[in-house]
Amino acid sequence: MELNHLSSLPEKSQRDLPRVINKDDYYFIHRNRAACETALELTGFQLLHDDYHRIFQAVSEYSYCRARYKLDETLMILVLRKLYEEHIERLSLAQDPVVTIGEVREEYRTITGKERDLGVGQYETLLRHLRTIGLIETLDGRSIDVRDAEARLRLRGSVRMILPIQTVDELDAWIRKYRTGTEEEVEESV
Repeated sequence: MELNHLSSLPEKSQRDLPRVINKDDYYFIHRNRAACETALELTGFQLLHDDYHRIFQAVSEYSYCRARYKLDETLMILVLRKLYEEHIERLSLAQDPVVTIGEVREEYRTITGKERDLGVGQYETLLRHLRTIGLIETLDGRSIDVRDAEARLRLRGSVRMILPIQTVDELDAWIRKYRTGTEEEVEESV
């Protein structure tokens, strides 16, 4: 590894590096990619890049550094990924898909294969968390209102990186894994 990439950064950029690694700042990382990759490699992370969606993702080589999601969170990520793939086919290349809260709730019920539904509080908490990690955003800066089935959410391309599957068959395998596996297997997969 070459540490000179890190020392070649201007002093202000060196101070910004820890902040940026913990926040969204695509262009900083894009401009200083070699230094960011070096810094992350030193700590056991690999920098992945999705140029099409302009997303960088730091992935740990060690499982203890990875986020752990509860079953409902994992299932909701799966729902968002499935809806993303279904809607992206119909859009131009420059747009992220938009779905309604009603579509999300219905797909959640479909994937779980039962009438089990989350309560209003659980939906709001879950969707706020997924917005915080950059998987969804509300339109026009509105707050998330899960009572409004017509409220719209924009699905971000980052949902493709958090759940790295390439084909519909792989997506179906994740759904089967949920239906036949234990909660722990599904939670550890994401």
